[in-house]
Amino acid sequence: MLFAGLLPLGQIPQNPGSYDGNSPQDEIARKLGENMRVQNTATGHGEGRGRIHLLPDTTVDQIAAGEVVERPASVVKELVENSLDAEAERIRVEVREGGAALISVTDDGHGMTPDDARMALQRHATSKLRTSADLSCITSFGFRGEALPAIASVSRMRLLTRLRGTEQGHEVRAEAGKIGLERTAGAPEGTRIEVADLFGNVPARRKFLKKPITEWGHIADWLGRLALALPAVHFEVQREQKKPLIWPATTSALDRIAAVLSEEEAAALLAVELEEGAAHLQAFVSAPDRTRASAGGLYLFVNGRPVRDRLLRHAVLDAYRDLLPRGRYPSAVLFLAVPPTDVDVNVHPAKWEIRFADPRAIHQLVKHAVRDAMAGRAWLGSARSAPRGHREGPERGAADIVAERGDWAFAPGRPMAAPPAISRDTASQLLPQPGRPHGGDANGRLEFASLRLLGQMLASYLVLEGPQGMLLVDQHAAHERVLYERLRSSWLERGVERQGLLMPTTVELEPLTVGALVEAAATVERLGFELAPFAENTVVVRAVPALLSDSDPVGLVQSLAQEIESSGVEPEGSPDQTRLLRAADRALATLACHSARRFGEHLEPGEQRAILAGLDDIPWAPTCPHGRPVAVAMSNQEIERRFARR
Repeated sequence: MLFAGLLPLGQIPQNPGSYDGNSPQDEIARKLGENMRVQNTATGHGEGRGRIHLLPDTTVDQIAAGEVVERPASVVKELVENSLDAEAERIRVEVREGGAALISVTDDGHGMTPDDARMALQRHATSKLRTSADLSCITSFGFRGEALPAIASVSRMRLLTRLRGTEQGHEVRAEAGKIGLERTAGAPEGTRIEVADLFGNVPARRKFLKKPITEWGHIADWLGRLALALPAVHFEVQREQKKPLIWPATTSALDRIAAVLSEEEAAALLAVELEEGAAHLQAFVSAPDRTRASAGGLYLFVNGRPVRDRLLRHAVLDAYRDLLPRGRYPSAVLFLAVPPTDVDVNVHPAKWEIRFADPRAIHQLVKHAVRDAMAGRAWLGSARSAPRGHREGPERGAADIVAERGDWAFAPGRPMAAPPAISRDTASQLLPQPGRPHGGDANGRLEFASLRLLGQMLASYLVLEGPQGMLLVDQHAAHERVLYERLRSSWLERGVERQGLLMPTTVELEPLTVGALVEAAATVERLGFELAPFAENTVVVRAVPALLSDSDPVGLVQSLAQEIESSGVEPEGSPDQTRLLRAADRALATLACHSARRFGEHLEPGEQRAILAGLDDIPWAPTCPHGRPVAVAMSNQEIERRFARR
């Protein structure tokens, strides 16, 4: 908008003395001024009165409700978190009409005094913070002191509470944020809060609620996530008059996973635990042969708090990057514990998002832990199917299910020896030579080459016999995987050949991204780039990897920078460093694919054994670089069932 009385450049009169104030711009300015005077009159602003004023308390509460109360699930979240902060061990949630008609949360926590019950409905009143210094070490779920008054401002609320060790309870009723009734009332120890007619006094908000079944779905999803985070708490969830969901308290995270998600889901997860410095990670992750069409199966928790954190999500998916077919996703239940001072949970009103003090270290911890879970190959093979549905009683836990699995157990791949330099002619010769012995390791786990080779089927599959049953190996996928791993290792081990640019190219990036590249200078150079910071938001590129000389250097640097910024730097010399440069990973995968033995190609017995030996010499991955399975197993139990012998 132009300022009144000013003309845009290029429209200044040639003769300033002849300027009469009747230009189109002056007419626009006069109309704007008239409109502003009309608005000031309508709102009470005028001569001698300011434009800035304090909002009424009701409006403030409704604005806070817009931040905190996104939908009925948000109300359930805030109320249940208050129960947990009150040290509740049993929590009951009731929902009617998707939460629009009624939400009630009852707990056996420590309860409140009458004064505290009254104070809890005041803005910015909380028992969880004393000074601003407490914000740097938050250990509670809630702490802002906004939720209850915000919820009360858009509903009819009844609060019934009784402090532990006292004989009488106290009841407070509020409507549209105003307390209308207070009285002594009978109540069990703990607190019950009822929220009725949500958004009833804010029709503009209520009309945006979805159908009750949709809103219930959001409530059930969040409660399930919280139940996963806190297995020691008993949860009961009642929807309408339907059979309640009951998740009994347990000391086993895997038992709670079986109760919330299903025994079948729990039985298919691989457990991993890792500690790095002050950070501790416990995770249950899916095997690469069990995938989903979306990332909805990722359940992430930090210090017992369910989160939707992009860093953790990226770390989990990065660990599966070349293990899953494109467009497929893993399942994971991940519990991360870090010192409260190392994580900021005060970055979002609903507290879904967090920020880590050292995000790269956390990313590496999660990624490597998930990779370790995959390395044991315990996923390979079919397991006896666990019963579907929820666990009906405590007599059978998820750990018992896992013990029944008849999986193949293969040793992780050996460290690779330094391979020869890469060329298209030598790529197919990178397999180890057959003839060396391949027995079980000290733990009795088998290797591919130690299995009995029955031969080749359909000129495409290698048929193997082992103690656990039969194994089919896709010869092209297996050979491609072996070549790909060795090409990646060789590309780094022998030094990446560079291709200088005829003219240096500049690439504009965010200042933080430039900083990430500078910090990772050694890795950037190792991957074949020559670049330097040119300004706070620019780098100049003088050379790129020769393997990618036909690619756009700007796109290559942008992609590399994004990967380094989001995932950190892999350890020096690790073949995983190539994953920081997706274009190189794709090129090496294509080269491996073109050089591998083809599907439908007859192989001599020696070549068949060489492929199996190659699988034993690389870090295990269940798919080729393009996502096709390398091996499929059929257990002895399954074969016997097929022939009605079991």
